[in-house]
Amino acid sequence: MAAFRLTGHRRARMIFIPLLGGIAIGGRPYDSRFEVAFVALMGAGFSAFLVPVLIAASGFANGEGHRLAAMLLATLAGCASLFNIANLVPVWKFDGGQVLRQICPGPAALALASFLLLSGLLALGWLAGFTPSFLLIAGAVFSILSLITMGSGVKPRHELKPIKAFDRLAMAGALLAVFAIHGYGMLWASAQLM
Repeated sequence: MAAFRLTGHRRARMIFIPLLGGIAIGGRPYDSRFEVAFVALMGAGFSAFLVPVLIAASGFANGEGHRLAAMLLATLAGCASLFNIANLVPVWKFDGGQVLRQICPGPAALALASFLLLSGLLALGWLAGFTPSFLLIAGAVFSILSLITMGSGVKPRHELKPIKAFDRLAMAGALLAVFAIHGYGMLWASAQLM
C-alpha cells in the first residue's frame, strides 16, 4: 500500500489472505511500466528492511542469554525470508514475474532472466537444506505454472509508458538486492535453527 501511495495513488486497499499475507490494490490503473515493477517489488522490498533487524535482534537476544527469544526471532526472520523470496519466483502472477516482465526488453531476455532467477531460488533452497527431489518438483511446478499463465494477464486499456534505461537498471539492482537480503536471511535462519 505504501508503494501505491509513493507512486501517486490517492487510495489503496489491502485484501488479507490468512497465513500468506495480503494483496495491495491501487486506486487507479497503472500509468507506467516502472510503476508496475516498483509496486510489485515493494511487497518483498519493504520486508527486506525487516529481515536484517530480526537477525540483529536474534543475535542480541542470544548474546544476552535469551536463547528462546533468539530462536523465535530467527524463526520469524526465516519465515519472512522464505515467504518473500518465494514471491520473487518468476511466474507471471507472482511479484518476481511482474518485475521481470517490465524490465526485460524482449522475450529472449525475459526467458534468460526467468531461468536465472528460478535457478538462483532453487540453489538457495538446496543450500538451505531442502531435498533435491522437492526442489526438482518445485522447479517443474513453477516452470509449468509460468508457461500456463504467461498469456493470461489483464491487458491495460491504454499503453503503459515505457520504462527508461536508468529505471530498468535501478529496478534490476533492487530486485537483486531484495533477492540477496532474503536469500541471506533464509540461509542464516536455516543455519541457526537446524
